[in-house]
Amino acid sequence: MSINVLNADSQVLKGEKNMGEVLLVYELRPESPEIKPESLEERVRANLPERIKMQNTIEKRPLAFGLVSMVAQFIIPEEDGMQDSLEEYLSAIEGVQSVNLDFVTRL
Repeated sequence: MSINVLNADSQVLKGEKNMGEVLLVYELRPESPEIKPESLEERVRANLPERIKMQNTIEKRPLAFGLVSMVAQFIIPEEDGMQDSLEEYLSAIEGVQSVNLDFVTRL
C-alpha cells in the first residue's frame, strides 16, 4: 500500500521521507575564565561535522567569577541521532565544562 501525503508546497510524496532541518541553540560554558568565547568558537568550528552548520554570530553570556559562556546556533538535518552526535562533539571540545540546550525548533 502506498500513502500519499501533501506537504506545505502541495507536492505529493509517495513513501519518501521528507527530511527537514532543526535549529538548536546551545550554551557552552568554559572550564575557566581564561577560556574566552572567541577561543571556544574557533575550537567548535575547527572540526565541525560536515552535515552540521553553525551560524555566523555567537552571543557572549556573562556568568560568575569572570566566566563568559558562548551561545551558538546550529542547524542539523532532522534525523535520528544527529542531536546526540552534536552534543557529544561539543562536550568533547577541550575547555568546555558543560553544554546546555537552550532552544530547539524545526525549520
